Amino acid sequence: MKIFIITIANDPWSDRIINNIRTRGPRSWTYDIYKYQTIPPIEELLDIREKYLPTKMPECDLILSLGLPADLVLLLPLIAKKCKAKAAIVPVDDPEWIPLGVQKQLRKELSEIGVDSVFPKPFCSLKATSRNQYISEFTKYFGYPLLEIKISNNLIVEVKVKRGAPCGSTWYIAEKLINTRIQDAEYRAGLEHHNYPCLASRKIDSLIKDSIMHLAGYHIKNVVKNVLEIIKKEK
Repeated sequence: MKIFIITIANDPWSDRIINNIRTRGPRSWTYDIYKYQTIPPIEELLDIREKYLPTKMPECDLILSLGLPADLVLLLPLIAKKCKAKAAIVPVDDPEWIPLGVQKQLRKELSEIGVDSVFPKPFCSLKATSRNQYISEFTKYFGYPLLEIKISNNLIVEVKVKRGAPCGSTWYIAEKLINTRIQDAEYRAGLEHHNYPCLASRKIDSLIKDSIMHLAGYHIKNVVKNVLEIIKKEK
C-alpha cells in the first residue's frame, strides 16, 4: 500500500505517529511525506489554492492527514484527485482542527471524486468497519486497540498487541501491564496512557463534552477491562 502523509513541520504528535507507523507497519507499505513549513493565511488559500499544494504529490492509495488546521485541510480533495488516492484518513485529535461543518464538506467533496474518508476522534478510536480496502488494510495494524492477555495467579504475565494506537501508546501500556494484578489493570492502563504521554488535546470538545485525551484514555481502559472480563468468564 502506498501512503502519502501530509502534516506540518515540528509537530511532536504527528512525528510520533509517523515514526510508529513506519516502525510497526508492514514492510510492503511505502511512504511519501510532505510537511508544511508555514500555515498560509486563509485569504490566500481561498484565492490561490494551487499555490499551496504540496510541491510533490506522488500517486498513492491512502492519504493520511495529520494535524492540518481547518483552512489547510480543505486542500485535501484537490490533493487526493492529483494523487489518484482511493481513501483518506483524517484523525481529529484536537477539536479546533476540523469543525463538524468542515468535516461534512470534506467528506462530500472527497466522495464526489471517489475517495472514501474517515475522521476518527481520537485517532485510536478508528475501527475496522470501512468497506474501503485501504482503510481496512490500515486498521489491521493501527486504530482501536486490540489486545491478547494471559494471566497466571491473578497477575498479567503476557500482553500481545494485535492492533495498536497509531501513536504507539498501546505497546508502551502493554509492557507496563506485565506483573500487574488483574484488579489493578484497568486503572494501570489509564495511568500509563497519561504517562506515555497521550498528546491528544486536553481542551473540552463541545460535541463529546470532554477532552479528546480523556476519550483516548477511556478507550484503552475499556479494552483492558473487556479482555479481562472475557478471560474470567472462560475460567
